[in-house]
Amino acid sequence: MTFRDQLAKATVPAAALVPVRFFAGITFLYAGIDKILDPSFFDSASPASIYGQLHAFERVSPVAFLIRPMEPYALILGLLISFAEIAIGLGALTGLAFRLAAAGGMALSILFWLTASWTTQPYFYGPDLPYAFAWLTLALAGTGGLLVPRWVRELGMPADDGWVAGTPGRPGWSRRTVPQPDISPQRRLILQAGALSVGALAVYSMAAPLRFVLGARASDEGGTALDNATDSGNAGPTTPVATDPATTPTGSPDDAAPPTAAPLAGLAIARISDVDKAGAKRFHVPSAAPSSMYPGDPGIIVKLADGTYVAYDATCTHQGCRVGWDKADNVLLCPCHGAAFDPSDHGAVLGGPTNQPLLELPLQIDQASGTISIKA
Repeated sequence: MTFRDQLAKATVPAAALVPVRFFAGITFLYAGIDKILDPSFFDSASPASIYGQLHAFERVSPVAFLIRPMEPYALILGLLISFAEIAIGLGALTGLAFRLAAAGGMALSILFWLTASWTTQPYFYGPDLPYAFAWLTLALAGTGGLLVPRWVRELGMPADDGWVAGTPGRPGWSRRTVPQPDISPQRRLILQAGALSVGALAVYSMAAPLRFVLGARASDEGGTALDNATDSGNAGPTTPVATDPATTPTGSPDDAAPPTAAPLAGLAIARISDVDKAGAKRFHVPSAAPSSMYPGDPGIIVKLADGTYVAYDATCTHQGCRVGWDKADNVLLCPCHGAAFDPSDHGAVLGGPTNQPLLELPLQIDQASGTISIKA
């Protein structure tokens, strides 16, 4: 008996797949909308943007050869990803082109695993691979005709919508039937995919204006949308807190690094007095930095207990979050998944889901001018 024959004899209760279907669908729908509302996602000046993420993924991803050609088209790619997530989420929730949506969710999840989650060690800490298998399960099982609106059925929903189909005389979800117009499978898929695309465009058109409304509100509250961007769990800006951002670990893959002042002179990145006062100071790696570094990335300078200064690329080697200075424990801490790095030991990993140290940046201290510079 072939594997396909075994599948044909299997029965899967449709209700058992509803929790996975709704969780994956809502999550992808939310993720797509969140990218539109996030002021930093399409801002090329932010290391947390799609531009910065592609730049970070290029260093660690096994498909870096595919990422490099896409960097000039980062904006288009970001728009396509957010639109695809919305369409996939809607497809899962409504049943429109359900298998196509589930297959798309699996493909996107695998792409995210090969980029954003690739450096997660051990692999089961990463979320994207489980999503890929959840979508694969939904693609194999279908909806079973359960929780499919009438208007979707009228577009030619298959009578069973399941590859795992039983015989008409057997009990189980495969006995559920849906009225099926006399329509070819190809035309049925085209109709449902078209309706799904229209629905995704409608959601997109409603969410896009909110991005500008939220950005304008953030500016009125005392800063730019980039300054006031919140983490991915919130859709709107918050009022800035009057603290040194270098002293508190903040950030997530969707967070924006606050812009800093222009370099003082040449490759100068900070004043000694500022670092002495706070214990640490954020900066952006100057565009004139050596090619072995990553110009535009967030950086952080720390004054060690022995009075010396060190600087690191502040991009976490796990999933690209922005690390911050934890003064209480004298460590550089990633707020996303808890990775900790030792600034006194060349950025060595102290704990968390990564085994790669932070990139250390060579410094030049000029006591006469009171500046700290990156060595050219």
